[in-house]
Amino acid sequence: MVLFDSSEELHLFDPGALTPAPHVSEHIPDAGAFFVDWATRGLSAERAREIESAVNGRRNQNGWFPLESLDTIGRKGFWRGPLTYLARMTADDARIVQVWATDGLGGNQASRIEATVDHLLHQQGHAAAATWAVAVRPRTYLDPEVLGDRLLAAWEYNLGSIRAKDVAKSVRRWNR
Repeated sequence: MVLFDSSEELHLFDPGALTPAPHVSEHIPDAGAFFVDWATRGLSAERAREIESAVNGRRNQNGWFPLESLDTIGRKGFWRGPLTYLARMTADDARIVQVWATDGLGGNQASRIEATVDHLLHQQGHAAAATWAVAVRPRTYLDPEVLGDRLLAAWEYNLGSIRAKDVAKSVRRWNR
C-alpha cells in the first residue's frame, strides 16, 4: 500500500527565450533595481548614474538581470568596483531558487529542475527561472511571493555588513 506518491507529473519543456509571466514577475524582486537603490544611497547624482548604467548595461533582452553578467566580476582582492557588491548580494540566489523550485521533489526530477532553473537564472534572470518552474509544476503550488521574500531576505543579509562609504570608495577606485 502506497501512502504517499512522490512522483509528480512534470510538464518539462525547453524554455528557450522566456517572457516572464506577469503573475510570477510581480512577486519577484529585480536584483538590478534593488542593488541600484541600495548602492546609490548617499552618492552624488553623477556617481549614482554610473552605477545604474553599469547595472542596466548587463540586463537581458527580457529586461531582467541575469547572473551570468556578473561572471566577469572579480572576487575579493581583485575587484574593480561596486558591481562586486552586486555579485556578493546575489551569491546565494541559485541555491534559493533551486530549493524553492524543487520543494518536495527528489532524485532525477529534482536534478532536472535544478539544472534548468540554474541555467535560466544565469541566462535570463530570476523571473524567467520562476516562470518556468511554475509552468513545469502546475499541480504544485509554487508561490512566487515566497521566493521573492527569500531573495530579498538573502540580499539584505548579504549586503548588511557593507557600509555606504565602502560603496563610495569602490566607485572612486572604479573610475581610476
